[in-house]
Amino acid sequence: MAQRNYNGETMKTLTVAELIELLQDQDPDAKVIFSTNYGDYHRTQQALPIEGRDFEEVKITKSAYSNSGFAVVSQDDDDGSFDREDDDQEDETETYLVIR
Repeated sequence: MAQRNYNGETMKTLTVAELIELLQDQDPDAKVIFSTNYGDYHRTQQALPIEGRDFEEVKITKSAYSNSGFAVVSQDDDDGSFDREDDDQEDETETYLVIR
């Protein structure tokens, strides 16, 4: 079953295979950034760098504190300090690949 945030929305992602397929026809020397809606009145598109220095598998969980409704569970959360709003929340985490 797909993981859902508090609004009932699922995390929309690409698989690595889909990303590779999308990039095949692109200029291999083109610089890559990530763009996201800042969330302001004008829906400003932020340009965020992708350094490509690190790939990491992470778990995400639903979060009422994030515009997307999801948050990355950090390694610090393993010590029990992560404020879980639902007792079953840990069972609802999924693993994703992060490019930093």
